[in-house]
Amino acid sequence: MGGRGHGTPDTGRAAARRPRPRAPSGPAGSVNPVPQAAGLLSGRPTGDGGGDTAESCREFRHPLVALALTTGVAGGLDAFAFLHYGAFVANQSGNAVFLGMGPAGAHPAWPASAASLIAFAAGTGTVTWLRGAARRRTPAVVKLAAAEVALALWAVLNVLLAYGRHDPASRAALAAAGALAMGALTTLITHTAGIATNIAYQSGTVAKTGEHAAGWLTGRDAGRARLGTLLGLLTLASYALGGAVGTLARHQPRWVPVVGALALAAVFPLVRHGGAGGPAARGRDLPRR
Repeated sequence: MGGRGHGTPDTGRAAARRPRPRAPSGPAGSVNPVPQAAGLLSGRPTGDGGGDTAESCREFRHPLVALALTTGVAGGLDAFAFLHYGAFVANQSGNAVFLGMGPAGAHPAWPASAASLIAFAAGTGTVTWLRGAARRRTPAVVKLAAAEVALALWAVLNVLLAYGRHDPASRAALAAAGALAMGALTTLITHTAGIATNIAYQSGTVAKTGEHAAGWLTGRDAGRARLGTLLGLLTLASYALGGAVGTLARHQPRWVPVVGALALAAVFPLVRHGGAGGPAARGRDLPRR
């Protein structure tokens, strides 16, 4: 009787059968570059990037500054460590090569490279555990604090052990201390505007920049490809500039890790508090390499 006119079960079933609007389609895993680029330039957080990544646009007010500064610090400390310890503290691809060159008779400082590899992995793992334990803290603050503590430890040891000039054992210990800090730091930013950006792993940056450049030149997903190319060039330039600074500072070797810690402290004011990396994002932002 008056059953079908006013919100009856039949009407409800018809509404349920009505197709829902779909999100704009695109390549799998793609991100709209327009709002992402706007967020990069304005410092506003963006909604993309995924909760399972250390997305700089969510975690920092000025993501490009944070990316350039952290990458520059890594490059400078890497150059310093190589010149004085014979091993990298951030570039673990180079250390892996040294592990083969050393026993073959071409790189006697290879024990420092081995110590750096192990400590780097320990630093990354420790930060992952700390993020799970410190659930009420902003993820970027936890990572930065861990990197700063490790850098402070390295700075003290670098002074006490006279920057490793006396014996190979002290150089290996210092390389391990530096790599512990860089392992913590490399978890800080893994993506920017949904695009993979690495603080320490520049082989990956070169590869991704090449992929994005090819897409830009061929017009395939041109907006995202252009953004990825420019981000890659910024990362590489920052790392190289940091390496130049670390090389010029080699004449004051006692204080280079101290300066690195002070430079990294400048990232703290850039951290967004409360908005980024909520509970759904915790514990799942290891570097994607």
